[in-house]
Amino acid sequence: MKKILLVFTTVILFQTVFVGVAGARYVKDADKTISINTGLNLSIPLNTAEKSFELQEGVHDSLKSTTGLEIDYYYIWLELDGQPILGIDPARAMF
Repeated sequence: MKKILLVFTTVILFQTVFVGVAGARYVKDADKTISINTGLNLSIPLNTAEKSFELQEGVHDSLKSTTGLEIDYYYIWLELDGQPILGIDPARAMF
């Protein structure tokens, strides 16, 4: 019983000390872009890419503040005729 208590105390101590060392962050270098060219030179009046980015950033902030769960992430940008129309955020696997 003493060994289990000692191991449990050690794990909690290390978790407390190292909890601030690693953190979630936006890994911009891992971003991918999917471009679709229709040849029609469409104009997208709404700023949907920026709005989707801000929405998903808010979800990350809420997740981190309420649960403490932190995951590195990146975006897949969807472009139509050279204009970004959507930012898609798949979770990046932790190594």
